[in-house]
Amino acid sequence: MTTPEPTPKKEPSLEEKAEEVRAYLVAVRGGAPFLSAADGRLLVRWLEQGFSVARILAGVDETAEKRRKKMTRGRLTLTACRRGIEGRTATKVAEKTENSVQQTEKTIDFSGLMHALGSMDVSPSLQGARNHLLGTLEQLNGTCDLEHGTTFAVTACRKFQEAAWNDAQHEHHELRTQALEELSALKNVLNPAALEAAVEEVARDLVRRRFPLVSAREVWDRVSAV
Repeated sequence: MTTPEPTPKKEPSLEEKAEEVRAYLVAVRGGAPFLSAADGRLLVRWLEQGFSVARILAGVDETAEKRRKKMTRGRLTLTACRRGIEGRTATKVAEKTENSVQQTEKTIDFSGLMHALGSMDVSPSLQGARNHLLGTLEQLNGTCDLEHGTTFAVTACRKFQEAAWNDAQHEHHELRTQALEELSALKNVLNPAALEAAVEEVARDLVRRRFPLVSAREVWDRVSAV
């Protein structure tokens, strides 16, 4: 198994958490590698309120899936994901209080996810990326620091999905053609720039659909269900 990058022992800073949310959102939608001012303010508020990075990004995944089913093609933003993010369980996994004995004793169990990922069908060129993901989850397995564990787990998921997108480079033209076909009903509705952005998002989604277990939503749902 490929040795994963060492995972920091300290909890990520607010800036590091914000950067991971930005990177994950961009990996999902493509396009400009930055957040709008409105999204930036909303993200800072969530993080200051104690929202977990994994919880926020699980909401991004959930919104992206709903957009796919409803053919919603406004730009994917954190503001567009707000209902899904704020509507999820109000438990703040990063919050530590004097009475949180059960919280501190609770440990992350990624064993089931690791087993499923180990059985996931991947091409030879993605074996290294899958091994890196598994190695990271193995390092995080059993930790009591839920914020630390889930943040670095979703980072590992993002890196795998980025590797999968890059690995499919020879398919990008075909993927964009397929995406344009899926968006055929919107060709005369969206302006050229909006259509291009929508095609990019759908093309990336087509690759992400191949690996449904590799997502922040999967990480968050497994941890929050414990």
